[in-house]
Amino acid sequence: MRVTRSWGRTLLAVPAVIGVTLVACAQETAERIVARSADAMGGSEMIAALTTLRIRTVYPDHAYPVISEIRRPNQMRTEGVGEYVLVFDGQRGAFLERAPAEDGTPQGPELIDTKYSRDFELDIAFAFPAFFDYPSEYLGREVVDGVETHKLVVELPLGVPMTYFIDADTYLPLKARADITVDGTEYHPERVYGDYRETEGFLYPRTFTYFWLPDDVNEASVEAVDVNVTLADDRFAIPADLEEQVGESP
Repeated sequence: MRVTRSWGRTLLAVPAVIGVTLVACAQETAERIVARSADAMGGSEMIAALTTLRIRTVYPDHAYPVISEIRRPNQMRTEGVGEYVLVFDGQRGAFLERAPAEDGTPQGPELIDTKYSRDFELDIAFAFPAFFDYPSEYLGREVVDGVETHKLVVELPLGVPMTYFIDADTYLPLKARADITVDGTEYHPERVYGDYRETEGFLYPRTFTYFWLPDDVNEASVEAVDVNVTLADDRFAIPADLEEQVGESP
């Protein structure tokens, strides 16, 4: 099943729905937008019951597919097939596996400095809407590439604001933007989502554009999405010998 904006316009063509929409415009709230987005993506019961995702993505600037496993709200395991394994346990991240350096030097497991933990949160928030897990604020409407959207902002636990632009017709997320400062420089990475398809009753985008710098936009394709896969605790665990480094990290 593919979802396009015409799907949303068809629904809104029903007079009773139009009446509800017109009333809502004047008194829109974050709660109402989140509820409608949940309905659009599979229903509130589906979203509430969705605990894990496994996503296989192909990036044009990667020579390998990337498999991301997410356990809501804040754990993630990312595997660049044949290249690396990264985990984020909700607080810290670590490399579990890495390919050798260019000179052939082995690169073993390594705990990642906590200043980069925000990056893991961003990856999760780009892959699954953070407004389903954290409080959001309604910022009004904005036209994005000719599409009228509702804006929701979520402050992620580590302090990064994430703004979602929700298609005002379909109530599917159209774009997400983060505002983050790294080493004194402000960045505004974005994703624009498209080609929503159904997987086990859950709608998920199968393409997205992405960038950290606006002059370097690429488009990725999602090859597969698995919903509510069983993921053991150790899929996201940082080995004990790396945990011992916590006191040594800045």
